[in-house]
Amino acid sequence: MSLPPRPARGRSLRCLAVLSLLTACTPADLMGASPEDVVSAYETHLEFIGAWHAGDHDAMSGLLAQEDAERWTAERFETAIEAVTSHADIEEVDLHADDVVPSENDASDGSETFDYAIEYVSAAVDATGVLDGRLPVVFDDDEDRWVIEWDRSLLLPGIVGARRLDLQRTWPRRAAILDRSGRKLARGGAVGRRYPFGATAGTTIGHIGVVGKKTVAEHPDHEVGDLVGESGIEEGFEERLAGTPTTKLVVLGRKAKRLEVLASQRGSPAAPLRTTLDIRVQQAAEAAYGSTTGGAVVLDPATGDILAAVASSPFGPQNYVGVAGIEPFNRALSGLYPPGSAQKVVTAAAALDSGKVKTTTQLTGPAEYKGVRNFESGEFGTLSFASALHNSVNTAFAQVAERLGAKRITRYAELFGFNREPAMPLGAARSSFPVPEDHGDLMWGAIGQAQVVATPLQMATIAATIANGGKRMEPRVTMRAPKAGERVVSRKTARTMTELMEGVVQGGTGVGAQIPGVRVAGKTGTAEVDVGGERRNHAWFVCFAPAGNPKVAVAVVSEYGGVGGQVAAPLARAILSAVLPLVR
Repeated sequence: MSLPPRPARGRSLRCLAVLSLLTACTPADLMGASPEDVVSAYETHLEFIGAWHAGDHDAMSGLLAQEDAERWTAERFETAIEAVTSHADIEEVDLHADDVVPSENDASDGSETFDYAIEYVSAAVDATGVLDGRLPVVFDDDEDRWVIEWDRSLLLPGIVGARRLDLQRTWPRRAAILDRSGRKLARGGAVGRRYPFGATAGTTIGHIGVVGKKTVAEHPDHEVGDLVGESGIEEGFEERLAGTPTTKLVVLGRKAKRLEVLASQRGSPAAPLRTTLDIRVQQAAEAAYGSTTGGAVVLDPATGDILAAVASSPFGPQNYVGVAGIEPFNRALSGLYPPGSAQKVVTAAAALDSGKVKTTTQLTGPAEYKGVRNFESGEFGTLSFASALHNSVNTAFAQVAERLGAKRITRYAELFGFNREPAMPLGAARSSFPVPEDHGDLMWGAIGQAQVVATPLQMATIAATIANGGKRMEPRVTMRAPKAGERVVSRKTARTMTELMEGVVQGGTGVGAQIPGVRVAGKTGTAEVDVGGERRNHAWFVCFAPAGNPKVAVAVVSEYGGVGGQVAAPLARAILSAVLPLVR
């Protein structure tokens, strides 16, 4: 048979009868059809094909002999069609009738067959699966009309033993994950995936999980039981690491035997992913961080490259390949903590950049100011803005916040990266600096309390922005990602902040971060939180080094660890000492 031009989808296929048939056959001519009336048989054929195309199962059943219609109800037609297509992601079924119209003079013995074509359109395959068949039409003497002689095989015509369609995917071998120097962090196919460095950077690299009934909707190209990236880089870059499958629309017989391939679409190979991670830096940072609970991030200030992301609670991806329900928590990227006085880097930079203060601006440091208290109720009298930063005086910074105002301080916080999702595909939480609703929120938010929360990644980008001359580089985790940055504060402001942050380490609250022979610029933070009615502290330190020519920026948080200068500053010093010899 020669397949006629495909009709517009959704239209009745009765339009396929040629104009000559419509003019030659009046209603009177078609009444009282006899076995010799082949045109009436053809009209029944067209009507059935049209009903099938439109999904009108009641009409299909009505065109069978009464005895057959009792067995092939509309519900049974629907069930049978669903059984054929349910495993093939079929989005549309098109029917085409033969456009060769028989003559009224053609003889008939009461049984005719007419050509048709059925197209199965799958969402996963560009090509259409087409099957040609012949539809039997017989004259029923008892009912005095032509009826369809239906058989289930007409759903998949021309293939002996055909039972249903199936969509089969063959995935390419999963690609490797590499560090910035090409060292393999993950290798091998999804089955038996291997992680040569074990738990090192495990929560960042991620793991291979399994598609379940509850999650299959999230993976449209997969079936229940397939292996996919379920966390970290493995999940964030799933499409690149997995490639795309070669997909075939096939006809299956008994015991799922493949009988014929109706259509296919070639897939694409997986591609290795070169990350910004430096496994040597990661190992050194993890060793320096030790058993501390919390997270740390090491960035390249000039590029935004994540060199290391340290999260407590080591996670070995190789132990969880194909395991369902695993959700490792990466504190370095997604842990949200009030940043405490580490937030004063943002407040100070905003105040200097907007001209609201100078380093010599005189402020006061009473133990309490309009509800804001100094840590451990310290009192500082009159002091310069520079001294206020060196000694992390909350009440002085509350006064600076008043000068900035809610809109300005929020705008600078957002320039530094708050209130937006990190642009990289790797999952990371959104740090939040809510617009202050009242005077108290304004002052407390300026010192990293109130409702302000941040990740170690976010706080590392704040230090990196100052280190990079006031230009914030968007964090990136792959070497192929574009280097994207925007100016936050002027170079002059960045230079002044660098000097002030060096002073914090040389003689302020951050002396615990001093490294002989290395200029370190940093800021401590002690974030107060209430846990079960008990006041506890997260310890923070953000820094970069060497201050004159920054190679790395680091943020460290010790969850419920205590005072920033006593706990986090020494941790940051240990990390800097370990990683600086490894970076260029």
